[in-house]
Amino acid sequence: MEENKETNAITTRSVGLTFGLYSGAVSVAVFLIVSLLGMNPFGGGLNYIGMVAAIVLLVLAQKKFKDEGDGYMSYGQGFGIGFWSSLVSVTLSMGVTYVYINFVDYGPMQMFLDEQLLKMQESGTPESSIEVAQDWTKRLFWVFGAIGGYIGSLVIVMIVTIFTQKKNAQAEV
Repeated sequence: MEENKETNAITTRSVGLTFGLYSGAVSVAVFLIVSLLGMNPFGGGLNYIGMVAAIVLLVLAQKKFKDEGDGYMSYGQGFGIGFWSSLVSVTLSMGVTYVYINFVDYGPMQMFLDEQLLKMQESGTPESSIEVAQDWTKRLFWVFGAIGGYIGSLVIVMIVTIFTQKKNAQAEV
């Protein structure tokens, strides 16, 4: 009698979505910690913790794909994992950040705007230009934040995947 073993083949999407949630959770945690410490969460050295964590999680996701699959991962598969991970991570972190800033505490955004104001005043920018810049920053912050997050994440994915891919030499023949 044969056993019917249903095996779920591992996919780039399933691994990417799972690790995207992990990466998003780390980004949210870093944002909240930095905000609660009274520091600017939109700039500064502590934000690189989230980036390093995202890179480590991407490498672990791709390793999981190789370990639970056939041991190989093409560049396209690695990019697929990173794409799904980035999509989930950036969407989750931007969503939580948006809700926090707009409904819980506007302080981190005000700190960011104040720092930008100070930089513009120090560089001799006219007051009328400063007002326009602050207004447009408030309007477009989330759009550019999301676009920048997605593009930046995908650039990192492209670079990391160069080093983590493992080609199947027999499949290329």
